[in-house]
Amino acid sequence: MTSRRVAEFAGVSAESGRGIRAGVGPYEFFTDSGVHVYLHDADFLGMTLLPDATGRFYFAYDSKTAPLYGAEATPVVKMAFSSVELSVWETDEEALSDTKHCGQVSGFSWDAGDGFDLLTYALHMSFSAARLEVRLLTAMPGDL
Repeated sequence: MTSRRVAEFAGVSAESGRGIRAGVGPYEFFTDSGVHVYLHDADFLGMTLLPDATGRFYFAYDSKTAPLYGAEATPVVKMAFSSVELSVWETDEEALSDTKHCGQVSGFSWDAGDGFDLLTYALHMSFSAARLEVRLLTAMPGDL
């Protein structure tokens, strides 16, 4: 019998109830510097998949929402997952044309192991990953 791996987290609060929790996942948590990340109020900007199986996901608060989470100086949330293995990638092509709602995040759960499930207005993605590192950025990087 093989044991299932459990994802590691960096840049996330280690305090009980404030880090990434089963079910809720990276949808809502606090960073290791105490910033509240709540993706319901952020937009999914996109992602990049690199040849080394790294997946970089980007979310951003707008100027009205950023102050609510103490993110005025760092409104972009970068989540870098390592050893990514995609199992589901479904895109609603019709929803992509709705630019007002396209980036809405409905959920981003974690199964308490290495499984993650991202659901936006136009995308459903399930994948496994060995590690997640969270960083707050001042602006979008040029690699998206």
